[in-house]
Amino acid sequence: MKNKKSKTVYLISNGDYRDSAGVVCWPKQEETLKAVKAAFKKLGVEPDLVTKFDPKRNHGFLTRQSEGAGVFAKLEPTAPVVIVLSCWAYSHHVCGPLQTHKGPILLVANFDGTWPGLVALLNHAGTLERLGVKHSRLWSDNFAADPAFMQKLRTWVEKGEVAHDESHVVDAGKLKIAPGAMMFGKDLAADIIREKRIMGQFDPGCMGMINAIINPAKLGAIGMPVEYLNQSDLLAEMDLVSDNEAQDHLNWLIKKGTTFVWGTDGRTELVHEQVISQMKMYSAACRTCQRFGLSSVGIPYQIGLMRQCPASDLVEGMLNNQDRPKVVDPETRKPIAKDKAIPHFNEGDMGSGVPQVLMCDIYERKGMPTETTLHDVRWGREYDGKFVWVFLISGAAPPAHFGGWNKTTCYRQSPMYFPLGGATCSGVSKPGTITWARFYERFGEIGMDCGTGEVVKVSESDLNDRLAKTNKEWPIANVHIPGYDRDQLMASHMSNHITIGYGDILQELVATSLHLGIPTRVAGSVKDKLL
Repeated sequence: MKNKKSKTVYLISNGDYRDSAGVVCWPKQEETLKAVKAAFKKLGVEPDLVTKFDPKRNHGFLTRQSEGAGVFAKLEPTAPVVIVLSCWAYSHHVCGPLQTHKGPILLVANFDGTWPGLVALLNHAGTLERLGVKHSRLWSDNFAADPAFMQKLRTWVEKGEVAHDESHVVDAGKLKIAPGAMMFGKDLAADIIREKRIMGQFDPGCMGMINAIINPAKLGAIGMPVEYLNQSDLLAEMDLVSDNEAQDHLNWLIKKGTTFVWGTDGRTELVHEQVISQMKMYSAACRTCQRFGLSSVGIPYQIGLMRQCPASDLVEGMLNNQDRPKVVDPETRKPIAKDKAIPHFNEGDMGSGVPQVLMCDIYERKGMPTETTLHDVRWGREYDGKFVWVFLISGAAPPAHFGGWNKTTCYRQSPMYFPLGGATCSGVSKPGTITWARFYERFGEIGMDCGTGEVVKVSESDLNDRLAKTNKEWPIANVHIPGYDRDQLMASHMSNHITIGYGDILQELVATSLHLGIPTRVAGSVKDKLL
């Protein structure tokens, strides 16, 4: 470390809010802790685990911000700390207390699909950047046996920080954007500033994703002001939707060829009542968008709504799809946003909501399908000579991305995370060119990263293995982004989420963002074509 007399680093296990998840994930965390300890000892550094196994809870994770604050209260303010991540964790448990910590901070994660520490690392890194906290990030699939990881870990031990090569990203202002695209962006940006795109966000931050919350002053300054909404109002509106209206929505989905994997035991299987509740949420969300004049909406299901109603995921996929059941405004008796997608940003993540709205506007003006979604950057590995990412989300992907409702399957959500059930909106994204983006706020300034890639068709055996290693009941996109492979994305990506839509609209997106005053970077090999 900067203080060379210090030969001890302090390891912290951050985890989920829910003890049920902590119990399931603790064996993997112990394995990861062992590997991280071995890596430090190989460098002559003594690791000290300050979060201990609790026999009453049967795990050793932090599960509250107050617990994280208690841990840091006992550490020296300049102590070197390492947040060890092997599975999903709520970043604010530690990121809040880290705002006043003065010592070196390192995020370390495994790179694994089944135990997605890498997803938590990206969330923690994005959150710390949002909060203006300097830190370093490292990842590996075999730690002490990984020479590149060990070299960077040594640098952190000696200097208290480690930097990564970011030559894969370039300031979009340095690129040669086509004149037609620049004019397109200028016109669209002017329309957004004049007419506004009001973003509806229900109770943000409830999963600890502080990087999902953007300063409303900065959003308003780019013509995209926030309408803050309350989850309880969504529930109240659901109560006003009739059983007949909900059943009509379900009948529409079934007639379209949607497959529902029904069961009889609602505790572990998908049952009719769960989906009817979801159909009521769908109508309620559409009514809310109409009432407040919203361009888009974000519903964070965890952790508040999970105690009140079935999952929001099927609802989110329906909203993101142009082809969806008709919802009539109870006051005007007119259809709401007829034949249009209503961009829904999963988990209330405004960092996805902004590019989803921009992309939807661009697609509509260009006469292209307007569907967008976010995915978790869940995992990735080589396939046919390319690094192919597994982009996966709990259900918000639109069926148009799979090829339609007849290629959509609805499974019950996992009882561990979704005790009241509800259907996913699952399918395999079809091959094709995509544009991707991520909007963010870091150290007080907004920004956008974006690029292009392709959804790859993998073999059936590879697809099944990818699903088995992650969550087989969730929608998947197997994506290759040239020049934005594992180490490039992990080094610079500003969230655990990534936004995608079909078709190459990169130049129009860049031009619109620049005319709105959003500092923009282009990532991956596509930048080389525009230099």
